[in-house]
Amino acid sequence: MRKDRFRLLFLLLFAFVLAACGGDAAPVADSGGGDQAEQSQEAEAGGEEAVVEEETAVEEAPAEEGVVTIEFWHAMGGELGEVVDELVARFNDSQDKIVVNSTYQGTYDDTYNALLAAFETGTEPNIVQNFDLASQTMIDTGRLIPAYQLMNADGYDANVFVPAVRDYYSDANGMVSMAFNSSTPIAYYNVEMFEAAGVEPPAEGESWSVSEFMAACDAIQASGVPNCIALGQVGWYFEQILANSGGLYYNNNNGRTGRATEVVFNQGVGVEVFDFLSGLVANGYSPNLGNTWSDTDAVFFAKEAAIVFDSTAGARGFQDGAEFEVGTMFMPYADSAGERNGVIIGGAALWLIDSPDSAQDAASWQFMKFMAEEAQQVTWHTGTGYFPVRTDIRDNADLQTFWAENPNFVTAINQLETTKTTLSDVSPNYAVLGGRAGPAPAIRRYIVEAYSSVLDDGLSAQEALNLAAEKANVELADYNAFFGEETGSAAEQAAEEEVAEVVASAPEGALELEFWHAMGGELGEVVDELVNRFNASQSDIFVKATYQGTYDDTYNALLAAFETGTEPNIIQNFDLASQTMFDTGRLVPAHQLMAADG
Repeated sequence: MRKDRFRLLFLLLFAFVLAACGGDAAPVADSGGGDQAEQSQEAEAGGEEAVVEEETAVEEAPAEEGVVTIEFWHAMGGELGEVVDELVARFNDSQDKIVVNSTYQGTYDDTYNALLAAFETGTEPNIVQNFDLASQTMIDTGRLIPAYQLMNADGYDANVFVPAVRDYYSDANGMVSMAFNSSTPIAYYNVEMFEAAGVEPPAEGESWSVSEFMAACDAIQASGVPNCIALGQVGWYFEQILANSGGLYYNNNNGRTGRATEVVFNQGVGVEVFDFLSGLVANGYSPNLGNTWSDTDAVFFAKEAAIVFDSTAGARGFQDGAEFEVGTMFMPYADSAGERNGVIIGGAALWLIDSPDSAQDAASWQFMKFMAEEAQQVTWHTGTGYFPVRTDIRDNADLQTFWAENPNFVTAINQLETTKTTLSDVSPNYAVLGGRAGPAPAIRRYIVEAYSSVLDDGLSAQEALNLAAEKANVELADYNAFFGEETGSAAEQAAEEEVAEVVASAPEGALELEFWHAMGGELGEVVDELVNRFNASQSDIFVKATYQGTYDDTYNALLAAFETGTEPNIIQNFDLASQTMFDTGRLVPAHQLMAADG
């Protein structure tokens, strides 16, 4: 259900009042919280089981008169959740106008399902943390206030975010959600095993190709290490190495320039990538651990494998949990690509759910901005391993000291900052922007099944991916049949075509239009003269002009009319209301009519 956004003027006025009341944030401190490997991995898997915990919430403060209370649902359990609680408490302590109640809802799947159920009962939160693959579905709920609307109205510069993060969570208009806990995969390795095998990791800023990776594996296993790598048969690594190799997952430029209608991962470099991954198990370079995240870490920590792929959010857990020196390096790419492209953003973002209460929307926006501020991002990064989502954070003194003592945390940032978000012709690199499709979580499971098709059923990589593609395309067809196939530029084109049809077709009989204006006295008499002149010039259209009072009176009358469905066809509004008029979402922009009418 799409809601009008004409409340934005009040929302921002309220936000300015709240900003004036806020104090400085608490000093930055390392929370000391390490990331639980299985929890961080679950976050990237989008639904793999994590450590099961009781639903917890930050202790609710008693409501006071004039205090706005908002609900924030998240999916960070264990030590990650402790850092979230620390940040929420910091916000609540920093000012006295807003109280955030923070509630852990379980895994990403649990949190998303709880959100859908809450929509049905009217108990949805104000803000929800949701994972990367749910982006298209979140947009399709029609229940959001897109972040770009708030940013535009508030003068918030989205360019503060790392380009790859900003672009991942954007549509044609801008960012639809607020970046918060972003991560990518990296390769963790046992430094002692590499040295014993005479293997040098890739130079800083570079990746191994698949052939270079395999050469290192041969040397490692020749030195007596049982397994080169402990590989979990999950979909995420396939997606990431495919992107690093310049390959697309979906058609329509990865679902970025139109709704995805087919997968294309079973074409070209996708087969090469999946042959590499499934071959690591089939050819004895990795034990057959099945669809797992935590078992791979156990093998790595037991010194039975030299390498493991995992999330950058696990950096704290690997550093603190291993009884040997751990190094980190970039993810590999397929030889046919010629060079690395980079990785796709994982993790999650904060989504603002449209509330009937504009004060809650304004308060939610204040909290979302707070969570993206430098101080909070430093605490989050150092306490977890999720990388900072801001570009202006590298000069932070506390962070410089932390990185000098913990160099593995820098690998994730370097890998992302060198990701090629644009191609040599300056067009978007849709491979690393990531795929966007509603049924993405279900489609990822078909990649998991493809491993079994190769390892258990004897299919080739091509055959296994073809089978996965058939199932995935059914999911896409079913989803698109429900939500409609047009989105992004396709929807804009359809809207422009609709405008062109309006311009080109003359009405049958006289068409009466309502025109509200704010010109009184002699000014109003001139308006009436012009309207009468138009009516006399033709017989197809009759314009009824109505004086509504001052500009403020006219604007308030419009807002009231939106509520009752009695709004005019045309309204005269003053200059300062321009942004608010844009944000109502009720306009046909003049440029569309101009373009259609020549």
